[in-house]
Amino acid sequence: MKKLIAVVFIAVCSAGIVPAQEPVIAISGEIKTGLFWYNTETETRDPESGTFIHNNDDTTPASLISRGGHSYYKDFPGRFRLNFQVDKGNVGTKFRFETTQWSNTDNENPLNWGYAFAYGYFFDNNLKISAGKMGDSPWASGGPEMWRELDTTIGMRFEFIPQFIPFIAPGSLNLGFVLNNFDGGAEDSAGHSGYFRITLGDVLSETVMGISYTHDYFLVRLAYRMDSLADGPVREKFLFRLEERALQKLVPGLQFWANGFFDNLNPRRVFYEDADTSAPISVSATNWFYLQYAPEWFTAQIRLGYDLFGESSIFYARAGFYYNLFNKFLIPGIAFEYAQDSGPGRRGSDNYLRWYIEPQIRLDFGNGTYVAFVYRYQDDWEQWNTAITATLNSKTHWFNLRTVFTF
Repeated sequence: MKKLIAVVFIAVCSAGIVPAQEPVIAISGEIKTGLFWYNTETETRDPESGTFIHNNDDTTPASLISRGGHSYYKDFPGRFRLNFQVDKGNVGTKFRFETTQWSNTDNENPLNWGYAFAYGYFFDNNLKISAGKMGDSPWASGGPEMWRELDTTIGMRFEFIPQFIPFIAPGSLNLGFVLNNFDGGAEDSAGHSGYFRITLGDVLSETVMGISYTHDYFLVRLAYRMDSLADGPVREKFLFRLEERALQKLVPGLQFWANGFFDNLNPRRVFYEDADTSAPISVSATNWFYLQYAPEWFTAQIRLGYDLFGESSIFYARAGFYYNLFNKFLIPGIAFEYAQDSGPGRRGSDNYLRWYIEPQIRLDFGNGTYVAFVYRYQDDWEQWNTAITATLNSKTHWFNLRTVFTF
């Protein structure tokens, strides 16, 4: 990866494209952690409780109980994130380092490079080329429920950002592709060595294609990741983000948007004839719709989600209301969720999968720094492990003192 980044800088500098000027350096970061206590009572099982360091500001995953309950959180005491960017003329470099497992044990590697790449602008800023560990994609799904990018491996990204098309504001259109590394483990090639040769076509078949367009009245992002057979069965991916922006001009603070992610598209298994094709590859999908009204003194939001995986699907309905006091310094609020699963592979009861109510009080110091005290009461119907075919009902109380510092 270091060689790949160095090649971009050397090529650009040797071409005399970089003007003589001082570099612009930007450093930012985030540290979040908290104190977490929970107590869970599950039918036919002994009560479970625990206290540890954790910042639980993410939605409880649907598979949490199958992982062993809320004690799963103790392996993730918080997150440290550091962003670094250097710009000099029309070239630069950007990286993100983060960890959520602050461990020093010999058998764990909690360090993670979110991205680390160099980039350069060419032809009057109409073309941007990046190389390295990809990330920070211009075609990402955004949030808040899901943050997905399809170009996250080592590769090269080519973005066409036209500055000259009539009726299109310069920089508002971005389309391009990413020459990616493989994103899966190699198939077991024992006995198939004559078929297991990686070709140029295999590499090109891992390409990501993306397009985004930002307008005063809407935003569109689309990305598709192809997949080759060289690193396993074909599981292509697609994501989108759609934003409506016209209503904000009529009713300030009112907005709605949607995002989604599809996996295992165009499924194909390995191409040698004696491959096992008995196990199907099921398409999975996650889609969210958001409606928010946030005038000066409160924020009200509704989120509707739909997950599809195999023979199961889950519908989510989440609502929240947060009141702004003392110039948004004190923010009390409450959130509610109802989740229902269906299909032959369902994990919940006939009534619901999960519901919870979550009041909180938050002290906001601006620029993303805050302290919040959060309580949740949650009622679940889930399997605790694959050996149990019947679902069990559990009731959980937890408190979380969350702290987030940004700089």
